[in-house]
Amino acid sequence: MEPIVVEVKSVLKQGLSLFGHMMDTVNRLEPGQTLIIKSTFNPRPLMSQMRRRGYTIQQEKVGKITITTFTPGESLGISSRASNETDQMPIEGPEDFLDNRGLVPPEPMQRTLTRLEEVPVGTVLVIHNDRVPVFLLGQLDDDGYPYETKAQADDSAIVRILKTH
Repeated sequence: MEPIVVEVKSVLKQGLSLFGHMMDTVNRLEPGQTLIIKSTFNPRPLMSQMRRRGYTIQQEKVGKITITTFTPGESLGISSRASNETDQMPIEGPEDFLDNRGLVPPEPMQRTLTRLEEVPVGTVLVIHNDRVPVFLLGQLDDDGYPYETKAQADDSAIVRILKTH
């Protein structure tokens, strides 16, 4: 089966929401199909989503372009955190909502991390941001918090974060 190849530059030229387009592409993948992303940056939010779906990740730098290959199931590549139990944990529990729309970075990330410290363990912090909070998702990965991201039609994003510790 042929892999799906996405060149980020062409997606951006079309004026499409990058995260929304990527998630639509991911949802159209056939079982066993590989996804290849060509971009000038490291696609961390997509990497987190794909690890949760059981894909392994391999990256190669060719000049200024990063080629990220997502392969389903077991294969060679960057060791994924898919086996980490927090990545497999359902994002369920009492919800606390935080609307970060209309704020200037880094305020949305700071507000989110502060609220995450304040809510009790087992709470799902639901944030609504103007865009996918790439740096926050990286921090959540580093800190071991499970989360899920849903791009909205208006290019905003809702992120559900489970406070586990």
